Amino acid sequence: MTFQLPSRRAWLLLASVLAVADTASAAEPGAAEPAGAATLTNSTRWVIAADTSRDGQTIVTAGGDSLLYRPGEVVAWKVADGSRIGEFVGHPTAVWAVKFSADGKLLATAGYDGLVRVWDVDTRQPKHDLKKHKGWARAVAFSPDGTRLASAGEDGAIVLWDPATGGEVKSIAAHAGAATCLAFSPDGQTLASGGSDKLVKLWNPVDGTEKAKFEGHGDAIWAVAYSPDGQTIASGGADRTLRLWAAADGKPLATLAGHKDWVTSFAFSTDGSRIVSGGIDGAVKLWDAAARGEQEGPEKAASSVWTVAFAPDAASLFVGTHHGARRVATPAPKLLPPPPSPPSPPPAAAKVESAPPQHLVPTQFTSMSGGSGAIAADGTVTVTGPLAKDTYTLKAAIPAGGKVTAFRLEALADDALPQKGPGRAGNGNFVLSTFAVLAGAPGAADTPTAIRFSAARADFEQPQYGAAAAIDDKADTGWAIAGGIGQPHEAIFTVHPDTSLPAGAPLTITLDQQYADGQHALGKFRLSVVQEPTPAP
Repeated sequence: MTFQLPSRRAWLLLASVLAVADTASAAEPGAAEPAGAATLTNSTRWVIAADTSRDGQTIVTAGGDSLLYRPGEVVAWKVADGSRIGEFVGHPTAVWAVKFSADGKLLATAGYDGLVRVWDVDTRQPKHDLKKHKGWARAVAFSPDGTRLASAGEDGAIVLWDPATGGEVKSIAAHAGAATCLAFSPDGQTLASGGSDKLVKLWNPVDGTEKAKFEGHGDAIWAVAYSPDGQTIASGGADRTLRLWAAADGKPLATLAGHKDWVTSFAFSTDGSRIVSGGIDGAVKLWDAAARGEQEGPEKAASSVWTVAFAPDAASLFVGTHHGARRVATPAPKLLPPPPSPPSPPPAAAKVESAPPQHLVPTQFTSMSGGSGAIAADGTVTVTGPLAKDTYTLKAAIPAGGKVTAFRLEALADDALPQKGPGRAGNGNFVLSTFAVLAGAPGAADTPTAIRFSAARADFEQPQYGAAAAIDDKADTGWAIAGGIGQPHEAIFTVHPDTSLPAGAPLTITLDQQYADGQHALGKFRLSVVQEPTPAP
């Protein structure tokens, strides 16, 4: 499932879920390590970000005891043998970004509490505390000449600083939502940023004016980078894709698809011929930048991957996870075969005329998480209250008319919902894990009979989250609409032809929403039945 950059509450849920899951296979994140791990590969703490000095001698990792509020950790290691050099001490919360200046004398870090700090690398002591962002500071980047430091935050702002003095130079209201990532062009004339508004934007770092914006991502952007020659901009994020753009005019060059979950990080090799990317599901993938195809990659990591990079000689890959870091040998360049073409669609079935759908006006709504459902006269249900994994249960009855051939679920947009919905998640999406209907005999109160569905389709379906996934009896799949947020959509669930639902039959309709983050529930919807026309007398 893809979605925009989560809220703070969602991050708390994600962090706790990942920590609990890890206890089954390894030490708990944040478990005590005797005087700090002696080598990089022995550390088991979160590695959310990393950067290597220009001379290739030192790598600094950033992270901490968790993704969020626990103390942050910034540690320097020798690249040659992974031995620990020392720690940059002082971040009270998790550290999400770290960057060396080009001359290797300064280091910039950014924390979940909004603190951006500039350090003296030789002494590992802070030089400046830069306090401007309201909330999470997500990214930092030095200009190639070292005269500017850019930071990006949850408040949507990009702030340009003078790293020598710690003074603020310019603040830019950059993104409608969180500003998540930054990259200077190799010539220093342009600053690229990405955000939860799905946009890549280019800025003049001197006066802060916007130079261009690239549209195409279906969800929040997590990482952005220039190719070493400055000709290509790459971006990746929660829609599970990497996208390549011509830096000169923003022309889309390629979409690299293959990740099964959020793309959290990627990097070009020094010669620009290859790209390595990492994702929440632990996948580490390699791509041919010229052929724009996936290459044979290393084994999947056991934990979520937060940062990836090539070693300066490209012979190995650095992989940072929420269980420490590892180095793996870089597989030789070998393109994977392209995915098979999708099968030809089956012949269209003969069209069956139906009467206009008749709205079901529920007589009762209940929410397993304690939410409230306001039912309008036309059957529209608006849900408010606690947001969690939820199961909506509604009572209704079959209206008079012809044979029922399908149930229709309309997911309705509303200005009161995040991004206009129809979902209640911060990005406006939802995941309908299961759509189920029970029926009874007319006049009875009980609904003992499960309705069988032979097919399901929707007017808009997120890749790998089609309407059919809501009737497959699997709680971890479902219908979702990333890429179609802010608009009404409908799903049609076709009733098995052997099913008979007479007028007045009582119904119990279940909308189960079990997506892992507990955020993706419907906010506004309406149910209808599709019936064959009643024969004329």
